[in-house]
Amino acid sequence: MSRASQLHALYHLARADFLERTRRLSFLVVLAAVVWLGYATTTGMLTLRVPPIYIGEPNSPWIGALMTVTATLFLGWFGFYLVKGSVSRDYQTGVGQVIAATPLSRPLYAAGKWLSNLAVLGATLLILAAAGVAMALAVVGAPVDVPALIGPLLLLALPCLALVSALAVFFDAVPPLRGGFGNVAYLFLFALLLIPAIESRTYQPLWDVAGIRLIGDGIQSAARAAHPESSGGFAVTLGTPAAGPTWRFVYDGIAWSPAILGSRLFFVLLAFG
Repeated sequence: MSRASQLHALYHLARADFLERTRRLSFLVVLAAVVWLGYATTTGMLTLRVPPIYIGEPNSPWIGALMTVTATLFLGWFGFYLVKGSVSRDYQTGVGQVIAATPLSRPLYAAGKWLSNLAVLGATLLILAAAGVAMALAVVGAPVDVPALIGPLLLLALPCLALVSALAVFFDAVPPLRGGFGNVAYLFLFALLLIPAIESRTYQPLWDVAGIRLIGDGIQSAARAAHPESSGGFAVTLGTPAAGPTWRFVYDGIAWSPAILGSRLFFVLLAFG
């Protein structure tokens, strides 16, 4: 196949798979959950808290950080099960045998599945970003800095989801990981991917798959600058907005550097590899 023919086949494979996935009820359920998460983020039902009672002012960087942590945890864990199974379905329906008889190579086929997985998860991420902007305008009422709000979603959450999309293809392609064993194994695998960055004494960009440590360090620094007595650490809490007294601080977002941007590109290249 010529290079143009390969790209044409890759596009149509990824497009057909994406359209098939978005017509399912499970996709609509995840979209509804994502919109609710955007609402919960901007209304204070879901928040980041530096123990015991320190919470950031609800500005655009704060909402963007909270949505990014939510997206990487929710879509990183449950998005895997949304996109996993496309290769298995091709085997079961006979489409795989038909594709095997075409000039389409295995790497190109795997790349198409990866792109379709990423397109599905990326669509949910974009909807979360749109919900966050809309809720920030309607509920918070503060001026919205769109780059500060959606920048962490695109630069932190999207590379993480690219890796999740690739893992879904890998689990589909390895027979022992296609079924229930693979589903359980991924629960532990994703948790293990988060631990090195969280437990390291200093920030290591290439260990921070989900970008949670980068956000957490910035939030802790902002809390200590305003309230030196704060204990450090941070937690995600879900429930009704806090009724008791809380101390506020201003979080100005992430100071992007070439090292941080390079580490995010590394995860995309790792996923593609």
